Amino acid sequence: MGGLLSRRAVVAAKIETTEGTLNAPAAADANFLVVDPKYVIGRPVFDRKNVDASMSAYAGIPGAQEATLTFRVENKGSGTAGTAPALGKLLKACGMGETITGGISAIYKPISTALSSISLALYKDGTIFTMRGARGTFKFGVGKGGEPGYFDFTFRGVHVNVVAGALLTGSGIETTLPPAFLNAALTIQTFAAKVDKFSLDIGNVLALRTDPNQPEGYFSCAITDRNVTGSCDPEWELPATHDFETIWKAGTLGALSAAFGATAGNILTVTAPKMQYTKFAPGTRGGVEIITLDFMLTRSLAAGDDELSLAYT
Repeated sequence: MGGLLSRRAVVAAKIETTEGTLNAPAAADANFLVVDPKYVIGRPVFDRKNVDASMSAYAGIPGAQEATLTFRVENKGSGTAGTAPALGKLLKACGMGETITGGISAIYKPISTALSSISLALYKDGTIFTMRGARGTFKFGVGKGGEPGYFDFTFRGVHVNVVAGALLTGSGIETTLPPAFLNAALTIQTFAAKVDKFSLDIGNVLALRTDPNQPEGYFSCAITDRNVTGSCDPEWELPATHDFETIWKAGTLGALSAAFGATAGNILTVTAPKMQYTKFAPGTRGGVEIITLDFMLTRSLAAGDDELSLAYT
């Protein structure tokens, strides 16, 4: 047949009941929209360097098989306060714990134990790519003031197979629209900064768990570390207003907060209690002096797992 269209694609995802065991996604698991999905298969071939009278190569031995799936998802809530957004399961598979308060909120914070794993399938115009035992990392950001926010997900897991199959029609897709980055009440270290771009990176380290008892050679993917960082580009301020350099030099910690949206069920509030400037560089934006500012988010309490909160209300 040939002529497959990249525009015709659907991603389905389902939290695994048992880590590393495929939970084959169905239509109800394709309840979120994605942008630019890419599925990359990794399977090294072991070279056999036997020597004899000929320089012709011997056939190689295919090894363990893994896969990476990347895609973008719009930031939007379920439309009902206290109901998890469709992208909630993706956040859970990126090492985020989920706390639901009925009628009020769905809150996601980093956790360090009992992390969910996920099965994923990319349906691409007649071809199905499937992976199991996956976990991921994400970046959240806004490319320009006034635009909606987005999550860029990267999942790594065990590649199962590529088979022919009909394109899945997702069900239960949210009808909410992604809110623009407006009236955001953005503050960095309690300062109301004027920024154009804003981004966060959960910074998960992903490592495949080798298992020769599995036909693919891997059991699942683990999250072995995280380092939450971010960047923004505030206008330069006089030191009497906000002294970026002194705060940076002193390693001062302060709160970060920003809100996306104003309609109940479709509001995301991003908060971090301990933000630390790590790098800044002067620049300009339309003739106005700005700073390209990098930062990290650190634990607030001794126990940790509190450096970031994503609250949908």
